[in-house]
Parts: sequence; structure tokens; C-alpha cells
Amino acid sequence: MQNSKPAPAEVARILIVDRDRSAAYLLGSELGAILPSRPEVIDVPNGRMAVDLLRAGTVDVLLVDLQSLSDLCPTAEDGIAKLVKLASGALTVALSDGGSVSAALAAMRAGAHDVMPRPAGGAAIAARIGALAQRHGRAWSLPGSTSGEMAAMLNGAGAALRSAGEPPKRAEVLPMWQQEQRIIEDAIASFAGNITLAAQALELNPSTIYRKRQAWAEMESGTKGAA
Repeated sequence: MQNSKPAPAEVARILIVDRDRSAAYLLGSELGAILPSRPEVIDVPNGRMAVDLLRAGTVDVLLVDLQSLSDLCPTAEDGIAKLVKLASGALTVALSDGGSVSAALAAMRAGAHDVMPRPAGGAAIAARIGALAQRHGRAWSLPGSTSGEMAAMLNGAGAALRSAGEPPKRAEVLPMWQQEQRIIEDAIASFAGNITLAAQALELNPSTIYRKRQAWAEMESGTKGAA
């Protein structure tokens, strides 16, 4: 009996939309070095080129610098919405230079699965994509670790990701207040717990953060009580 050779695995396709070509190249190189199955990484400098590429083929992951979409739509939110629609189920992460919580929430309302502040290295982005893949039921494995912490490694299962086209169940989608909580708490952690500095970066009044924290505690206790 003749032995048949295994079919080559289909690699994941990652599209990076970033006006800073050197940063896009560096990020693509880092992702290629980190992921066990080297992905196909494509980078374009603006929204219109991203639209042309998405109309011509599919991608598995879409990484979008919010400042690079001004040629496509009047607002980054509209640009994200257009790209998400064309990307047809790809995991989408928006990258933002600013610390505006309103901009981050707008991007997520437009369809981005998450927003990460810049600069963000390949290891951090790979880990975030892996966490999103688990949360949204995508079939990407998560082996390995980076700097002692679990790093979500994409294993080149692009075909499996594209076949998982069903929308996430409602229970897997975090409520908006929890999305806001994560963004604000991440900002506080990045300033070593200094709420005043975090509030300045987020363009909020410190008293607003204190009020929100109190409200979150009440909602979390109510949720636990109901359980």
C-alpha cells in the first residue's frame, strides 16, 4: 500500500494596518518568530489598501492602528466597522496611541474584539489574540509560555478559524461595563496604581474613576449574590 504524504497545514493569515511601516514590519517579524507555525503576515499603510486586500481574500487576524484609517472614513469607529464587515469573522484587535477610554469603547462598539495601547510587542499581542480565540470559541491552540507567563500561541490553524464562522454566544461576550472596567483597571496598573495619572491618560476626572469603581463593586457583589 502506498503511503500518502500528509497535506500541508494551512497557515494563518494576519493583516496589519499601520501607517508606520517600520513598526508594522517589526510586529510582523515578532509574531512570525513567536508563533510555532509561521503565519503569513501582510501589512498595509492605510484603510483603503486594507479594503482592497480584504475584498480580494480572507484573513484570520486583523490588527488595526486606529490612526491609520483617516483615508477611509471620517472617524476611526466607522473605519473599524467597515474593515470588520469585510474581514468576515476575523479576530480584530485595534491598536491605539492614545489612552482615551471613549475611543477604545467606540472601536469595540464598531466590532473590534479588543483594543490594545501602543506600543504593544508581538508576545503581548499573541497572548491577547489567544485569549480572544478561547473566549470566542476559535479553534486555535495555546501552547508555550513567555517570561514565565502563559502566552497564547497560534498554531497555524487558519482553516479551522475560518470555518468557525458562527457568532459568539451571548454568554461569552462581556457586558460593556466590564469592558470599561478592564480598560480603566489596565490603565491604573500601568501607572503602578496611581489613579490620578491613570485618569489623566484616560482623559477622565479621578473622581469619576472612584465612582465607577464603587459602582463596579456593587454590580459584582450583586452578580455573586444572584449566583
